[in-house]
Order: sequence, then C-alpha cells, then structure tokens
Amino acid sequence: MSSKLILITGMSSSGKTTLASRLSDALREHGIFSFHMDGIEFRNMVSNHLFDRNSIEKMFSFIRNFTEAMKEKDLLLIYSLVAHKRSQRESLKRIIDTVHIHLEAPLNVLKSRDYKRVYEKADMGEFFLPGYSEGYEYPIGEDLLLDSSNLSVEKELELVLDLLKNRRWI
Repeated sequence: MSSKLILITGMSSSGKTTLASRLSDALREHGIFSFHMDGIEFRNMVSNHLFDRNSIEKMFSFIRNFTEAMKEKDLLLIYSLVAHKRSQRESLKRIIDTVHIHLEAPLNVLKSRDYKRVYEKADMGEFFLPGYSEGYEYPIGEDLLLDSSNLSVEKELELVLDLLKNRRWI
C-alpha cells in the first residue's frame, strides 16, 4: 500500500485548517488514522516564520520532499495549505495519489475572519501574503470546490467524506 493525500487549499481564512481538523477527527471516529499537517507547521519547520516568496518556495521544496518520504508509509495525509500556485499543487499530485479540495470565499468574508490581521498587514506592505500579495492561481480540475462563505463546516465535512467514500479511500 502507499499513502494518499487529501490536499485542502484556499486563501488565508478560508477555513482550510478547521475543515482539515474536523476531517481528521471524523476519520479517527471511523477508526481511520490520518496525519494532518498545516501550512504553518510546515513553515515553522523550514523558515522560522519568514513569509516571503523565497521562503515559500523553500517551504514547498520541503513539502515535496516530505511527501516523497511519506508516500510509501501507508498513511492518509491531510495537508491544509494556501498553495497559491498551480505548479505547487500539481507537483504534489505528481508524487502521490491526491484528492484536491479547494475552499473559496469572497475577499470581504476572508478579511472579516482574519483574526491574525494578515490581510491588513499585507495591505500596509508589512507582510507578504501568498495568494493576496501575489495573485492566487485558481485550481483547474479540483475534486471538490466548496464556498466556505455559504456552507457550514459540517456540510463541507459531509461532502468531503462522501467524496472519499466514492473514491473508496474510506
């Protein structure tokens, strides 16, 4: 057996980490162990909170290497990442069998959820925010597109679990 990846992408404050955490909990309740890694955790391992184009490229190189190392471990990996470039997402899909879930919401909703004030900092030029400071390349061919401004986390989770059941991943 080999590992599989559930890749949850979207702009900052779109609900990626919340959905990934709830998904991990739901899988555990069904006796399925998963391993969730968030973009912040990857960034902390690589760049010590630096957030610029160079550190993001370095982080994605690390994520690809990490994924390569994990692909034969028979794990269900869950990554919650901004992954604002198509090439970043596609590079992971070339390594491992992937289900790609993309969360979107209008910018005003994202900014209203932004308790870390990263959009405000990016607007003031204090912070490089992937997908905002540098445009977001929207996915083509994602497996599931969810508007997190119109769906509850419970409904998102239900749709993701249905997709995974249809794929026979769970």
